[in-house]
Amino acid sequence: MISLDDPRWPALDHRGWSKGQGAPDAPFIPDELRHLVADPTNAGRFNDLWPYLCSEGTAWPAAYAAVPHLVAIARALPPAGSERDDYLYVVGLVAMCSGELGEVPADLPDDIADTYRQALPETLTLLTETLATGEHDQITTRYLLAATAALKGHPEYAEILNDLDVFAECQSCGEPMLELPE
Repeated sequence: MISLDDPRWPALDHRGWSKGQGAPDAPFIPDELRHLVADPTNAGRFNDLWPYLCSEGTAWPAAYAAVPHLVAIARALPPAGSERDDYLYVVGLVAMCSGELGEVPADLPDDIADTYRQALPETLTLLTETLATGEHDQITTRYLLAATAALKGHPEYAEILNDLDVFAECQSCGEPMLELPE
């Protein structure tokens, strides 16, 4: 994985950052990753960061460089704790937004693309371990399964799982049921 001191980071665009220039509130990804390495359980900091890497169906170039770091952070967290879940989900989200498994932007440097691709199988292993241990509510399970589907090469299935958040009650029995998106 590229070092957090690598001089190419400013050239890796993300939401709010383009051609080496960031909006006033845009984070500098390596600095945020340093903070997360030091305090991986800082959910607020991670939740503020990840939408700059991947959101609204787009994975930006900085996401591909960040993924190996996110996997390393997740690896250091206990599988039964909930701290690991979000890191693994975001890696799956990057894969989901990328289309075909391992697909990266054409202009992404080869070494960044290679370390991104190398991180995906380990993410799947960590996801499996995480799903098999600990307690997960329905929403967390759904997101982890969506990430798993993306990392198994099924981005369309992953998107269906990811978007299953519209709930309705059965008119006859009052039990919750899923309403599939149109």
